[in-house]
Amino acid sequence: MKFFPEKSEELKSSKIIEEVLLNINNTEISSLTMRRSDNYFKGNIDKNYFKIISSEKPLGIFCVFEGRLVRKESETIIRLGAKFHNTFKILICIWGLLPFFMIIINFLELGVKAFSLFIPLLMTFGFLYFLINFLFKKSYENGIKDLNRIINQ
Repeated sequence: MKFFPEKSEELKSSKIIEEVLLNINNTEISSLTMRRSDNYFKGNIDKNYFKIISSEKPLGIFCVFEGRLVRKESETIIRLGAKFHNTFKILICIWGLLPFFMIIINFLELGVKAFSLFIPLLMTFGFLYFLINFLFKKSYENGIKDLNRIINQ
């Protein structure tokens, strides 16, 4: 069980790689940050590789799509990987470690009574796990819907 979700998927398009890239290239070329935009996606696009996030607010930023385009017979296959945004991983890890340090400090001051703080901490991490998965799932669903629309345009 991973704390931060990831998904892999293959999308198919009857168009050639250049047309698919041209459609995806309609994204705003920028770092993976949230700003107002009329485009569906923001990110970086190379030859047969792209790394994009949905520009839909507020959930679009949680899921990063990385894709490779491969031509197979008469169709283009996009090998797509989606993962939770690294910025949020770092923030959650840092905020998650701070309570552990507080419990250690309380243990040194109070003794064994400080271990009773682990129960609320575990409950918080359980809630956080479900919240992260919910946000990722919604961001992924919206992003895949837009990506399918753009690829088959």
